[in-house]
Amino acid sequence: MPQPLPRTPRVPPRAQPPQPRWGRIILVVLLTVLLIAATAIALGAARLSSQLTTVDLSDPGPDPIADYSGAFDVLLVGSDGRAGQGAQYGEGSDIAGARNDVTLLLHVNAAHNQATIVSFPRDLLIDFPACTSPKGTRVPAETGVAFGAGLSRGGLGCVATAVESLTGSRIRFAAQISFQGVIELSTAVGGVPVCFTGPIDDPRSGLSIPSAGTFDLSGEQALALLRSQHGVGDGSDLARISTQQVFLSSLARTLRARATLADPVRLYAIADTASRTMVLSTDLADPGTLASLATTVAGIPVETMALVTYPYLPHGNRVVPDKAAATTLFGLIAADQPLHLDASHTGRGATTSGGPAPTSPTASSLPKNVDGQNADRATCVVPA
Repeated sequence: MPQPLPRTPRVPPRAQPPQPRWGRIILVVLLTVLLIAATAIALGAARLSSQLTTVDLSDPGPDPIADYSGAFDVLLVGSDGRAGQGAQYGEGSDIAGARNDVTLLLHVNAAHNQATIVSFPRDLLIDFPACTSPKGTRVPAETGVAFGAGLSRGGLGCVATAVESLTGSRIRFAAQISFQGVIELSTAVGGVPVCFTGPIDDPRSGLSIPSAGTFDLSGEQALALLRSQHGVGDGSDLARISTQQVFLSSLARTLRARATLADPVRLYAIADTASRTMVLSTDLADPGTLASLATTVAGIPVETMALVTYPYLPHGNRVVPDKAAATTLFGLIAADQPLHLDASHTGRGATTSGGPAPTSPTASSLPKNVDGQNADRATCVVPA
């Protein structure tokens, strides 16, 4: 049985300055599309949608539709902005503005029986395309910019434009979450069991795991794991991606095992929290569209959910896109091919739990440098 952890101590702001990078906040994937909207179906979308904060994307799609069919993509962004987050998370510090320290793309295939979640490295150097800021200002194109600067360049819409240029996807739906949003949402979910191969003591994030084993993480403990860089894997930002894929895979399995979608009380608590703590694109905030997307995602089995890292190549202390591998990856996704990730490619901060992952004879062959895991496969966080 998962063991509860003691309350994770918050890092004193003066003794330990907040990290400008807090990890990919992967809770947003299922909580935005699946949980908020599933609750809207059962408990009334109007009341929840009245609490939502919305933003127009820089290149909005056609009018929202309530009965969604075909493939779709949802962009999910974690902001590291300090405003309104409290002194313990850097409010009032000299860390100005906000960056997309977390960027995920959820793709659901046309048959609505497979899903892929792609994580984008924060330090990926790209050529940013021109985009439009929330104030309507045109932001010019720029070369050699860290991908994580997209939010500060021009908001959620500019991040969407950058992802479209990297993937060829057409993004109509997007969501953004903050530190406090993660704390509240992970608590509302009821905690997530996470496996660790050994103890972790990371004073920078506040993560303290006493031993190897499986522990229920929620609230500040969940945020501490998602922020931890120096405490996991090789201490890199890339290691955090695989650590957070461990968390998200367990979250998907846990939601199914606990029948969360059948519990209207918990669903409403989750949806209410999310509607207060997240920013949604105008299309995604439409109650009918939310309901349609949610029922679609809720019906996808974890056996056909894959989590992958956007292909990259080393470039000094940063990384650059591996365009050939990315073309292969997104070609497979667009063709609705099943993605099988080998047990040896779980990433720098994770390892498989148990025996080798099963191989499907119909599974597609991914490029060798694509890391990730399938959601039905139990994995563990590897301490630094």
